[in-house]
Amino acid sequence: MHKLFFGFFLILCCVPLAVAQSDDHSRFDFFAGYSVLRTNYEIEHPIPTEPVIVAFLGKQTLNGFNVSATGYLTKNFGLTGDFSAHFKTEKVPDFPSGNIENHIRVFNMLGGPQYRFGSDSRVTPFVRALAGIANTRAKLEVASLNSSETASSTDFALALGGGVDVRVNDRVSLRVFQVDYNPIFLSSGNELGFGNRRADNVRFSFGVVLK
Repeated sequence: MHKLFFGFFLILCCVPLAVAQSDDHSRFDFFAGYSVLRTNYEIEHPIPTEPVIVAFLGKQTLNGFNVSATGYLTKNFGLTGDFSAHFKTEKVPDFPSGNIENHIRVFNMLGGPQYRFGSDSRVTPFVRALAGIANTRAKLEVASLNSSETASSTDFALALGGGVDVRVNDRVSLRVFQVDYNPIFLSSGNELGFGNRRADNVRFSFGVVLK
């Protein structure tokens, strides 16, 4: 996790530095909002060989938040630093050793270009292509045995998508929706027990943009 936060810190530092060197059209936007991540992690074997990946059987819906900062180098083109965190906890009953509680966490730290259309209008669509790292982690707890098992994996990730902002006033806009295809490229031999494969996740977010 230290590597993730260091990487995100570098992204946020680069945004204002780049903006400082741009023209008079530069603007700096900050987004914060609610987010849903639809995960699609495929296991390597039909029957899991690692207990912790029981947490990822089937598609999962995780809830969390998404924040980002964008510095516009021109009127329409900017650089974005993006962080999201998604969580899910659920109980899986009827295991021989007792009820199992799954704790799933997915963190994304990404950065890249963003382009907005019609920045002078009330409704502003935008697209972006972000790249960075994602940390996927799981913890399984068996209360009856007072035991737990944890595993995590940090891998290359993308966020390809866009959304629509609706201006409320000169300082505030509503991000009515944002959709990102968020593939995570899992490396072979990761702690989670997955093989070398891609998790085809999709992220949905909405919230407030401050200018």
